[in-house]
Amino acid sequence: MAIVTVSRRPADAREASGALRSRPPGRHRGRAPGRRSGWLFIVPALAINLLVVGIPSIASFVLSLFNWNGIGVAHFIGLQNFRVLFTQDPVFVGAIVHVLKWTAVFLTVPVGLGLGAAMLITRINRFQIVYRTILYLPVTVASVVVGGTWAWLMDPIAGVNSVLQAHGLGFMALGWLTDPNIALYSVMFANVWAWWGFLCILFLTGLGQIDQGLYEAARVDGASPWTVFRRITVPLLRPTLVFVGLLTTLWSFTTFDYPYIMTQGGPAHASDTLATWMYFNLINYSSAGYASAIAVSTTGFLLVVIAAYVYTRLRGWEV
Repeated sequence: MAIVTVSRRPADAREASGALRSRPPGRHRGRAPGRRSGWLFIVPALAINLLVVGIPSIASFVLSLFNWNGIGVAHFIGLQNFRVLFTQDPVFVGAIVHVLKWTAVFLTVPVGLGLGAAMLITRINRFQIVYRTILYLPVTVASVVVGGTWAWLMDPIAGVNSVLQAHGLGFMALGWLTDPNIALYSVMFANVWAWWGFLCILFLTGLGQIDQGLYEAARVDGASPWTVFRRITVPLLRPTLVFVGLLTTLWSFTTFDYPYIMTQGGPAHASDTLATWMYFNLINYSSAGYASAIAVSTTGFLLVVIAAYVYTRLRGWEV
């Protein structure tokens, strides 16, 4: 009996291989359940975020359109609160100036201190963990303790001024928290003392990710310390610098604890911030709608900052 064999023609083989190649990637059945399970993992976090952030934010915006004292009947007034806020409220305008000053100071002084200390610590081989701990200790102290302590030290009668006067240096005694010209900067000083150690730890983490071989090659080539810092450290530390800048800016626009603890926005609103002025309108003046308008405006300022950051990422800049 003759055995007949049937072979696939070359054309058929090419068609079959072409069909296999034309199958779109990522269509494997096993990947779909993985995607769904991934979304399921983040659903609880999204739900909590919606509950504690999304819904209150929407409620604050709605409340900003009403005149309400927090107890009685709310009366719809549209954008009246915002009109008064930006055109007839000098304290709000002053608070914007204060947070801009606060942001400028905290983007320079504590960042410079933290980066400088981090670069010095990286050169220490022994007891480095001790120095890290000492620098980070102020961060662990509650702001009410730090603010209260510095408020006592800056007291015009019982604080540093009494020591200066006792040693014949009365001309150096100033109204640290009572002079409208320096009260805001005195509060900043106390906050810088407690903040820059945290930035130092962040910079230490960033510096630890830089390849030390680059520094050795630069030293072999005879590069100066300034050239090494400018050409190697800063470019490779840019993601950390951008993160610190974004974090500091967002925090500066919402700062509340130190101005409230040390001066309560005084004297004569000289150290008021957006958060303290919102608090006083809500608690002291029973203007829940107006306070909500301040909160919504602050959120708008922060969204501009976040949008600028997202724009740089979309442009492909490595930040």
